Amino acid sequence: MIREEERLIAWLLEEENPSVRYFTLRMILGLAQDDEQVLAARRAIMGREPLTTILALQDPAGWWNNSETVSLPMYLSTVWQLMLLAELGADDSDKRIRKAVDLVFKNIQSADGSLPHEGDTFKKKGAMDLICNDGMIAYGLVGLSSESKDERMQRTLSFLVSVLNSGDYNCCFNKGAECAWGVVKMLRVLALIPEQERDENMQRAIRRGAGYLLSHELVKADFPHKPGGKVSDHWFRLGFPCSYHADLLQTAFVLTALGYGKDPRLRPTITFLREKQLPGGGWALEETWNKLSVPLVKKSKVKPSKWITWQMLYIMKNS
Repeated sequence: MIREEERLIAWLLEEENPSVRYFTLRMILGLAQDDEQVLAARRAIMGREPLTTILALQDPAGWWNNSETVSLPMYLSTVWQLMLLAELGADDSDKRIRKAVDLVFKNIQSADGSLPHEGDTFKKKGAMDLICNDGMIAYGLVGLSSESKDERMQRTLSFLVSVLNSGDYNCCFNKGAECAWGVVKMLRVLALIPEQERDENMQRAIRRGAGYLLSHELVKADFPHKPGGKVSDHWFRLGFPCSYHADLLQTAFVLTALGYGKDPRLRPTITFLREKQLPGGGWALEETWNKLSVPLVKKSKVKPSKWITWQMLYIMKNS
């Protein structure tokens, strides 16, 4: 197994995909952010596809697709490009990215720190309603905010912390049922905050949200369903990037990043994910967004995906 792991790591470190190389150096090999290999990988990310094309599509004013709304249309507008940039490990000091981050905070952040959906179709009635949307946008903003003390970022983090600590995870768009996807999305944002910067309130929120997920059999998704509902197939397919939904890989990764990798309640999930390994090594990409302005990946049932494999190796290393 050690030789197989070494072979996979060598494959992940190939320069063909600088984003995966960067995450492998940082998250699996544990190199410091200022290590020269890490810095070189970050530079390569900024100078290669798909990031160069994403930034080339940006208007000089900071927005993508249209200047009226930063979150609509779905997949094409500004917040979606920031999510992708965060997923790719983009350099948050880039002026173009900073301008877009500022634009999003200015245009959609509410006084309470929430990031509500624009347009008339989806309106919050409670804090948890469409929290997956808040969480996804927050992931892009926090993942691309180099200044952790940014007041705007702190406001959004405080909002997510308050929702997690409330224990009320019912979403009106899930017909009033609890939304595990939304809990995963919120925890994923908090996992970006260095442990030493998490105050007691945030730590409590992490314990509350992680406890909620781990109190259920994740491999069975035995969460309460909306009336007449059923478990979504998204939950069991390994995807990257994930849209509004979460899956078992994203859930296991987030819980592992938050220190729950060795929790026995997570063991069945990790076993399930391990058993998806391909005969030739690595893990396949089973699902992805299909309406991105700049496609990142292609699904394949037989070819290993670097994006899925590096996350699996991270989980296995820390479990």
